[in-house]
Amino acid sequence: MKRLGLVRTLKGTILFLAVMAAVCYIGIFPGTIREMGAQNAGTAWLVTPGIVAVSISAAPIAIALVLFWQICTEIGRDNSFCHKNASRLTGIGFCALIDTGYCAVGTVTLEIMVGSPIWVTGMMVCTVGLAIALAAFLLSHLVLKAADMKAENDLTI
Repeated sequence: MKRLGLVRTLKGTILFLAVMAAVCYIGIFPGTIREMGAQNAGTAWLVTPGIVAVSISAAPIAIALVLFWQICTEIGRDNSFCHKNASRLTGIGFCALIDTGYCAVGTVTLEIMVGSPIWVTGMMVCTVGLAIALAAFLLSHLVLKAADMKAENDLTI
């Protein structure tokens, strides 16, 4: 695949992910939380705080998508291996770690407060978040090494 085709595909994927995240955070998650609160009168008081807590977790995802968009823009400029992209990948890794930690704290809190069986799903989400963070940090390291080698080669005649 040529560079511009790759960039279009990646940016299209980012837009798709953003739309899917919006559908989940605006439509699915609040409805599911309300439904869970309606099923158990003892947890009805957690509906509004639950919706707010889940909504907060959207921020690192949005930041990561913006950083990924910027990486794709650099790829489109034929500047894939640069220090900015390495920093952006590190930022994506930290966003994944922050969101993963937030998810773990929320899952444990729900388990302690109401004995919710959601902990299995929460731990699977945390595992995926850790995998994304590790991949982003690894790619950041590799892009940084490649940028350094590119800089050395640019100095060579």
